[in-house]
Amino acid sequence: YYELPDGTRVDLRKTSAGRDLCRLPELFFSDEIPFTKSHQSQTTHSSSSTTTTTTTAKRTSPTTTTTSPPTFSTLPMHELVKSSLTAIPDADVRKELCGNIILCGAASLFPNLEQRLSLEMSHAVPSMYRCKVIASRNTMERRYAAWIGGSILTSLGSFQQLWLSHAEYEEYGAVLAMQRFP
Repeated sequence: YYELPDGTRVDLRKTSAGRDLCRLPELFFSDEIPFTKSHQSQTTHSSSSTTTTTTTAKRTSPTTTTTSPPTFSTLPMHELVKSSLTAIPDADVRKELCGNIILCGAASLFPNLEQRLSLEMSHAVPSMYRCKVIASRNTMERRYAAWIGGSILTSLGSFQQLWLSHAEYEEYGAVLAMQRFP
């Protein structure tokens, strides 16, 4: 059930739109991306009949050319975590990080996301690694974790030395940013 601001309770399982809404978190773990141009049906006309074929867009690794911006990955969540862990050359550090996967942000508030990511990670990494997914029980903390962390970081005196002011950017442009933040 979902409760509206006026107190009305809506059973999402009784409508097709509600059932679709309940399946949204599954997209975090899916290899297929729905609602893309290559996912929709394509119709081919021949002289005798019309044939309809359906193609499905598959998620690709970051090294494969895609139409998405290069800063966004289309990999499922567990594959992103796995690729981040495998990019770490030190096995001891990798094992330590695998045991401390932190789930935060508003999307982490989907029901059972923590358990599902933990299950997928246990299948994705070798058994010698014990994956532990950590998520705060405080929903406000999880929802605003990036803002909280950013405010703490910007309040540090040592971080303020790294700032690139508007005047500096106007004088030197993006070259200074590339030199200061390689």
